[in-house]
Amino acid sequence: MPLPAQPIRKPTQYSAEVGTYLSSSTETPFWLRANQYGIVPNRSAVLTFRAGIHSDYDTARPSTGRWKNSKYDFGYGLDVVANATRNPLPYERNILLPEAYVKVRRGIFEAYIGRRREKFGLADSTLSTGSYAWSGNAMPVPKIQISIPVFTPIGFTKGWVAVQGTFAHGYLDANGYIKNTMLHQKSLYLRFGRPQDVVRVYGGLNHQVVWGGKIADPANIPPSIQSDGKLPSGLLNYFYVVSTLSPRNTDTSQYNFFDLTNRIGNHLGSVDLAIEIDLVRHTLYFYRQNIYEDGSLYYLINIADGLNGVRLRRNDPKAIVRDILFEFLNTTSQGGPEFVIDDPARRGKDDYFNHQQFRDGWAYRQHTIGTPFIPPALGPQDQYPNGTFTANNRVYVFHTGLAGSLPVRWQALSGLPVYQVKLSYSRNLGTYNNPFSSVRNQFSAYASLVAPLDILGGLQFTASVAADAGTLYQNSVGTYISIRKMWHANQSK
Repeated sequence: MPLPAQPIRKPTQYSAEVGTYLSSSTETPFWLRANQYGIVPNRSAVLTFRAGIHSDYDTARPSTGRWKNSKYDFGYGLDVVANATRNPLPYERNILLPEAYVKVRRGIFEAYIGRRREKFGLADSTLSTGSYAWSGNAMPVPKIQISIPVFTPIGFTKGWVAVQGTFAHGYLDANGYIKNTMLHQKSLYLRFGRPQDVVRVYGGLNHQVVWGGKIADPANIPPSIQSDGKLPSGLLNYFYVVSTLSPRNTDTSQYNFFDLTNRIGNHLGSVDLAIEIDLVRHTLYFYRQNIYEDGSLYYLINIADGLNGVRLRRNDPKAIVRDILFEFLNTTSQGGPEFVIDDPARRGKDDYFNHQQFRDGWAYRQHTIGTPFIPPALGPQDQYPNGTFTANNRVYVFHTGLAGSLPVRWQALSGLPVYQVKLSYSRNLGTYNNPFSSVRNQFSAYASLVAPLDILGGLQFTASVAADAGTLYQNSVGTYISIRKMWHANQSK
């Protein structure tokens, strides 16, 4: 007997927001636009309008983690952003869809298709500079993904080992130096220790690959790309992309020297370690992300590079100071200034986020997918002669963050205002191929306040201010002020 048709789930949340950006220069200050999923223009916007509709899973029927006792459950999300921008850059669009997806879960597994806000890596999720490989700086990439989205205990370990992971295939862009490129992405993380234990240890990695596509200008094909302008694609090459194996032992007629001496596609990611310590009133969290791109990490010659962080969190969401964060990002080693493929000790010059074939770099819609401290080239004066993506991937970054609640109450407030502060200082060296003539020092600051207002059925008021001072970006001060309204509905069908 066929199962009765299930009704389409009604939305569980609606949202609408209207805001304005003001800046003392033509550029939006760094911390107003960084790690905002590509929705904030580089050129300072005048007005922005954002609206969303989401349907989450049925909380009355939670996942049990067991196939035989669980059912399929569905959800979806759609966010629309409209920006009114003065003199936008050519790649900046006025109408954006940062989220548009349909998701389904059964047991511990989830699958979705579309665009969805995500971050990958064992770093702090709010005050951090952003995970090295996937920070939330660019517009979400449309993809199909299967995952175990939260740490789930492995049964026979009695909860001592838990697993989280993803496997995805995505589509990057129909435009650019290489058209119709694809994304392969996977991640696997383990947690050792139960949630109630004093110490929990985490470890894992994420693997990102840009592959496939065809050169946009067939009249200007460089030696690193096949003579017909096509990059290797198809099922066999997908196997090489996923496995990271080289095609050297197969029919090599479809590959050129670059493919045979490297890998199919542009591979990068991070190997992460973290430890979390429960101090009763506080939780201490240490993390380290090790960078890999061209094999240097395998030989440990770029081990000095990576993201290091420590966060102290007070186990009270209403604390005046709840989170204190310190981070240090180093990308200056890259395994050294020379690349000799047959000499492991000199297999350096990793040139992070750049690639000889995929010259659009580790980016989507000209926004860095990884850490925003490796930015796109700032202008013609900073472009590589061969047009690669970034002219500044050798950086030191010193960063601190602070967050908490303010003990302020008055009649218009329905709760405590919450605040964030971010302070970042970077030393920017350029690249090994094209170093800056002098080090460019940059300081970027940010402070925000979000206050719930008990008017019109409940509103959320946001006020943010950011400033840049240095020689990398324009010196500027900018603000973002908005009013947001959210409506919640019953989550049960």
